[in-house]
Amino acid sequence: MSIDASVIITNFNKKAYISRAIRSCLKQSLDRGRYEIIVIDDASTDKSRDVIESFGSDILPIYLKDNVGVAEASNIGIRKALGSFIIRVDADDYINENTLLFMTELMIANPDIGFIYSDHIKVGEQEEFIERVSLNTIDKLYRHGAGVMFRKICLEAIGLYDKDLKNAEDFDLLTRYLKNFNGYYLRLPLYRYRMHADNMTNDRAERIKWETKAREKNKNRE
Repeated sequence: MSIDASVIITNFNKKAYISRAIRSCLKQSLDRGRYEIIVIDDASTDKSRDVIESFGSDILPIYLKDNVGVAEASNIGIRKALGSFIIRVDADDYINENTLLFMTELMIANPDIGFIYSDHIKVGEQEEFIERVSLNTIDKLYRHGAGVMFRKICLEAIGLYDKDLKNAEDFDLLTRYLKNFNGYYLRLPLYRYRMHADNMTNDRAERIKWETKAREKNKNRE
C-alpha cells in the first residue's frame, strides 16, 4: 500500500502538548498504511525527545542538533516525506480523527485542487471549546498555515518555506502558492487550535512585522 499523505509535526519545547498532537494523528480513520507521521524536533531543551521516543516505530522522528526555526524544520520534513500530500500539525495543536481521510480523498478525486483547508476550533489548555473559526476568506486563511493539505509537487515547485522567515512563514508560503495553485475550502471544523500563554501568534506585533517583510519580499520578486 502506497503512502498518500505525510503529516509533518515540528516541535520546539512543546513537551506538554506534543503527545496529544501525535496521538491525534495516529488515531485517524484513514488506513494507517496510507499515511506517515514525521516529527521534527528542532533542538528542544525541555526533554520533548523523551515523549517523542515513547511512540517508537509508530512515527518517524528527526532530531536536529541546532535550532533552525519552524520554516526550515518543516522543509526538512517535507523533503523526507514519501506522501503525495503534505499537512502540517503544530506540536501544541491536534486534529479531528477524519481530517486525513476527508482531505486525502478529496485531493485524489480532484487533481485540479492544489490544496485543501478547513475551519478550526479554538480550545483551551484543557481542550475545552472556545469558539469555531471559519476560514471563509483568504485573509483568515493567511493566519492559519497549519492544518492545510498541500500537494508535495506544488510545494517543491514554489521552493518550500522560506527558511529566513522566523515568523509568518505560512503567510509567505500561501502567498506564493496562491499565485500558481487554487485551494478548496472544506466547511468542516477539522483542526483544533490550542490557546495558551506561549502561542507564537499571540504576539501580533511580531507577526505583523514578519508579514510585512514577506509582502515586501514577494513584491520585489514580481
